[in-house]
Amino acid sequence: MIFGPSKMFLIRISLILCLVMLRLGSVYSQQYALYNSRTLYDSFENPSQRAYQVDTSRCFAFNFLIPVVSLNFNFTGPAGSAFKSLIYDGVFNGREIELGQNRMNTLSFSSNNYIAMLRMLKSVKNYKEMGLSWQIRSDGRASVTNDFFALFDDYRVFNATSLSNLFNIKGYNQSYHQFSFAYRRNYSKRLSVGAKFSLISGINYSSIRVDKSQMNIDETNDVFELSARGQLRSSFKFDNFQSDMTKPNFRNPGISLTAGASYRLRDGWTVLANLKDIGFIKWNKESYQYDFDIADLSIINASHTSADERLADSLNARVSAKSISRSYASMINGRAEVMLSKDFGNYKPNLILSKSVYYDGGDLALVNNFHFQNHVLTASAAYNTTGSVQIGTQYMIKTPNIEFYIGSDQLLKTYELLNSYIKGANSPYSAGHTGASFYMGFALKFGAILEHPNNATKMPGFRKDPIRKLLDGTLKNKD
Repeated sequence: MIFGPSKMFLIRISLILCLVMLRLGSVYSQQYALYNSRTLYDSFENPSQRAYQVDTSRCFAFNFLIPVVSLNFNFTGPAGSAFKSLIYDGVFNGREIELGQNRMNTLSFSSNNYIAMLRMLKSVKNYKEMGLSWQIRSDGRASVTNDFFALFDDYRVFNATSLSNLFNIKGYNQSYHQFSFAYRRNYSKRLSVGAKFSLISGINYSSIRVDKSQMNIDETNDVFELSARGQLRSSFKFDNFQSDMTKPNFRNPGISLTAGASYRLRDGWTVLANLKDIGFIKWNKESYQYDFDIADLSIINASHTSADERLADSLNARVSAKSISRSYASMINGRAEVMLSKDFGNYKPNLILSKSVYYDGGDLALVNNFHFQNHVLTASAAYNTTGSVQIGTQYMIKTPNIEFYIGSDQLLKTYELLNSYIKGANSPYSAGHTGASFYMGFALKFGAILEHPNNATKMPGFRKDPIRKLLDGTLKNKD
């Protein structure tokens, strides 16, 4: 069936976290191909990493307000075929979904966009670097049952009169501005450390948790009854999202800390470890919380399309009437990471393990970098705890003072999605998960070149050569 306005309205009420992502255009990405790249992005995401090559790099690095854009979304689970038909063709078919076993599907989405990055090489001694950045991040995750998806096609696909835990779902989404100060230095020839301190201005937060649900169907009289128990939180009411909320104002303040260290072993291997973005956001007292226990919500003439809209209106009215305004805190998506790497001439592999601290999810990634003069080609493979395998690639131009890169962590899936929209391709679809990913960035270094004293082309305190300085002094005395 084709999704009409009433269907979309019901989905918006039931999966409010997905609504928020659509409104903000979010679809916190992990660009593993940029780890250990010594780019400006890498120096802020992994603060113990260097961004400079002494004796050749200029002392200031800036992206000139050209955003570093990164977007990523992923859907895995047994309802994948129905989700593909919705995404690719705009048609939802729930009749092939396996029902009755409460099997779960996972939808995750993230973005991490650096609006401004400014960094300087403060001292050649110990390679001291510091920088300021402004980024806008969004991340979310939802777990939904097969039966929940099938319901949006037609409730009559269920061969039962009473269904338990049909609406049991769990998910969240939050978006925020992050303003950071980063600092790194070498403590020895082998050990470097770094940290990033951030102030946060929250944009939006939404979460939903349904612990218990029940649906009773009376097909003879074309009636179904719903009951559900759980909690809904949101920093704004459903139809009251305003564009001004996206501007940084610190009405929803927060803080976070990233700390990292890198150590080079005697055999050439390097170990990098991070505790990344450990922090929280305090949402203001105008935010909403609704602890619901809805019993016997009856919909008559359930097979009619207007039933969806009536159900959505009823749920919306209950939330609006019974929700309470209160302040609460949410943790941001902090991560613990370890990377093992080594240079083999023009080939530089990186093995990365990344795990969310407060939320579900983790990745194991292998990144293969191939260097050809000022060009870097990257092939990556990442396994996610949702069961998906992501194959990505990246192209980078990297000199001591210029960097540009473009890539995707899910190259094949992104191509499939774009091909579907451009050519109007229809089923059948490829096997596996549904996903898309894209990122691109640029930075330039300017200013004076900081050099080692032994390699300096100029001596400190001498701006002119001695002969010219002597002549200038003689002429001045004659005058």
